[in-house]
Amino acid sequence: MGFPVLSNLPAIRQARLGNLKHRISISTADPETAVEDITIHQLVHLEKPWYRVPSRVKLYTLLFPAAIMAYATSGYDGSMMNSLQTVTYWDDYFNHPRGSLLGILSAIMPLGSICSTPLAPLLADKFGRRWGITVGSIVMIVGAIIQCESHNFAMFLISRFILGFGLTFCTTAAPSLVAELCHPKERTTITAICNTCWFIGSIIAAWVTFGTRRIESTWSWRIPSLLQMFPSIFQLATVWFLPESPRWLVSNDRPAEALEALKRYHGEGQETDLVKLEFCEIQQVIKLEKETKLTSWKSLVSTSGNRYRLFLVLCMGVFSQWSGNGLISYYLSRVMDSIGITSTNTQALVNGIINIWNWLIALTTSFFVDKIGRRPLFLVSTAGMLLVFAGWTAASAQFSNDKKDQTAIAVLALIFVYELFYCIALSPLPVAYSVEILPYGIRAKGMAVYVLSTKGAVFLNQFVNPIGLANIGWKYYLVYCVWLSVEVAIAYCFFVETKGYALEEIAVIFDGEKEAILGPIAVIEKDIEVSHKE
Repeated sequence: MGFPVLSNLPAIRQARLGNLKHRISISTADPETAVEDITIHQLVHLEKPWYRVPSRVKLYTLLFPAAIMAYATSGYDGSMMNSLQTVTYWDDYFNHPRGSLLGILSAIMPLGSICSTPLAPLLADKFGRRWGITVGSIVMIVGAIIQCESHNFAMFLISRFILGFGLTFCTTAAPSLVAELCHPKERTTITAICNTCWFIGSIIAAWVTFGTRRIESTWSWRIPSLLQMFPSIFQLATVWFLPESPRWLVSNDRPAEALEALKRYHGEGQETDLVKLEFCEIQQVIKLEKETKLTSWKSLVSTSGNRYRLFLVLCMGVFSQWSGNGLISYYLSRVMDSIGITSTNTQALVNGIINIWNWLIALTTSFFVDKIGRRPLFLVSTAGMLLVFAGWTAASAQFSNDKKDQTAIAVLALIFVYELFYCIALSPLPVAYSVEILPYGIRAKGMAVYVLSTKGAVFLNQFVNPIGLANIGWKYYLVYCVWLSVEVAIAYCFFVETKGYALEEIAVIFDGEKEAILGPIAVIEKDIEVSHKE
């Protein structure tokens, strides 16, 4: 496939330092001062932290409900479906779905997401990131209302397809808007936090259902079903208070608006040195992408660098769902049944606690991604999951023989440890890593592919999981042990580090020093005045 090998990465990093700099005049008291080279990454270190800048506080306050909450809907759904299996009125109303029926009920939502994948990037690229979020939110609100009003299994199934269909529009446009609006100093942390919001939705659903399950009517499941629309309501209420992506504005011949957005949120209302440099990079990169026509679906596979990116994006989607986490997200009650913990009250309580545990770990990791790096986190996460899942499998096999409470508790403890390793990387990083390695011209399309691979993996996984658990019990876990071994090998051989690169500069890792889209603009012709700082 023409992928760069890991041994070449130090040379590639040196190429960046030597060639991806911009000539900037440094203004000092000394008129003889020479022209120096400086990068966006170096300028970012001179910036104040976000909490000391009102404009950035406002930006992130709006981004959270407007874009980041898109992931809460998906998390809400997984936890709700997990919890509804413990609700007697839901189970009785739909005639106790098990096996393939339960599988299709969970898998139909990702199938809806797959069906809307070709449309979502077209909307985000043609009309803007905000319209992608808006359309997706409206569709999901409709789906949640139908889900609440369902009178039979088919109606409930259709409503979940509609929810999935709308979700793709949001999860394609939202990460692009977040990455393209965030200040470079916080971009990695904020984009990493995006996917952790899956757990916010999951926590809310787990505890809402834990409370409503005591209602002695169908409202015990209709209320959680209706509340699934609230993340979308928050998005609709706030997304239009945000500016459009500066990169989208430049791409659509609206550079003045793009510069104004950068000044407002990255320069505290001023055309600072960082704003000037960002704006120049964005203009030049998008101009070259248009000239080279690297903006079509075909562009995803037209160069070796893009094929490498596509491979990593597919890995992110598949790994995030095929690492065994689907057993916990959608079928925890069936897993607990298999180790003798059959009390629905206990199952619902564990579901609520485990989601809080997961979110705290994922959120904490998000703040250290830039300090630790992506590659070390991926390696620790995949290797840790493999070891713990092997122990989980062995303990489950032991329980099938001795039926001891101590063994069941050991399995439950291993599930919590497994989630620790999963959340170290595969909760915060799939979206953040995917969105940053994709250049603007194919970012929306690449994120649609990410959604496609994620939902395709969920569809197959969630359809097969209940069948495997019902037919072969703990032996089904062996499949995940083998697959996690594959994940460790791929992470070690192919996952590259992007720490310390500005969004437009990451191209050099994948395209090389000569072919990178930044190569022709290594030096910006117009000097930028920078005030001297020690």
